[in-house]
Amino acid sequence: MKDITGIHKGFDSIPAHGGRREEAGRRYGIPKEELLDFSASINLLGPSPAALAAIRAAAVEVHYYPEERAENFSRLVADYLGTTPEEIVPGNGSIEVIYWLAAAIKPRRVLIVEPTFSEYRRACEVAGAHCDTYQLTEAGSFAFDTAGIDPRGYDLVFACNPNNPTGYLTPLDEMISLWWRCRTAGAGLVVDEAFMDFCGAEYSLLSLGAREGLFVLRSFTKSHALAGLRLGCLAAEPEFASRLREKMPPWNVNSFALAAGEASLKDWRYLEDSRWQNAAERARLFADLEATPGIEPQPSEANFLLCRLSRMGAAKLADRLGAQGILVRDCRSFSGLGDGYIRVAVRSERDNYQLVSALRKTLGKAHGEALA
Repeated sequence: MKDITGIHKGFDSIPAHGGRREEAGRRYGIPKEELLDFSASINLLGPSPAALAAIRAAAVEVHYYPEERAENFSRLVADYLGTTPEEIVPGNGSIEVIYWLAAAIKPRRVLIVEPTFSEYRRACEVAGAHCDTYQLTEAGSFAFDTAGIDPRGYDLVFACNPNNPTGYLTPLDEMISLWWRCRTAGAGLVVDEAFMDFCGAEYSLLSLGAREGLFVLRSFTKSHALAGLRLGCLAAEPEFASRLREKMPPWNVNSFALAAGEASLKDWRYLEDSRWQNAAERARLFADLEATPGIEPQPSEANFLLCRLSRMGAAKLADRLGAQGILVRDCRSFSGLGDGYIRVAVRSERDNYQLVSALRKTLGKAHGEALA
């Protein structure tokens, strides 16, 4: 292992997000291009070839403004999601829309189903809200029993489906029931479907169509591997969507993101191949991890696996793997997980083999040290 004394400065002890290759490269003295990044859950195929070609073509017009309100992208997204363009609010990643949504609604009390993506809480707190947690438990395998939610007294309820970092996919009928109870209680329901493309449109709440009080977030950074360009949207009933678009700044989505997103949405074969290959590699990785002493993968319908640790804490394991050029998501920042879990993305068969080999070596060594 390299001597990394003095290189830790500027690298948070508890990371709030994955994909931090630059910081990891500085910490471990490894060029970021040589790191295997399992900490960010991005489509294992990478971007669509059509998207890459569109990015190159867009460079010719980089001196021009993009569409002010991304109208063409909105039309394509609406066709893709089964909505209308009037119901789509494009964003610089879905995270931008989360913050604008919270700022527009200005909720007083918010209920968040956790463990989950940390930016829901941060966006709502920035908007002045008090946030409560509906805690999913290890004893219940982090399954989301929507019947346990009491939305009375809340302005917004946040849920992620399939959930990040657990990968649990809540059945559509249960999500519909939750939305109905939220409406009856006067609460809005925000559902983040950032990883829904890995499951299928038949599981999406958008099959209901746009409804009052229902806000569905979609991201193209994970399923279409456009993380560096930032691209996402909100689907909501037309009146609210129109009000939100009026509050947002013009040109909030850049030309390269729009070109890549539009090309990706037209490439149906790419998405079908992505879903099939992710499912195949996820099953293979799950079996290999399940056969690895000291780590227990949890069932997932997304393109990542949450793993419970028994021989080494998440912080130490992530550090030891990082020194070998492999990044995993230390899950201590997720509510209720602590130092006992890591999350790993599903990558190619070759990459996944390197991860499993490194885990077996590192955890086996830790077991030997414990016995010594």
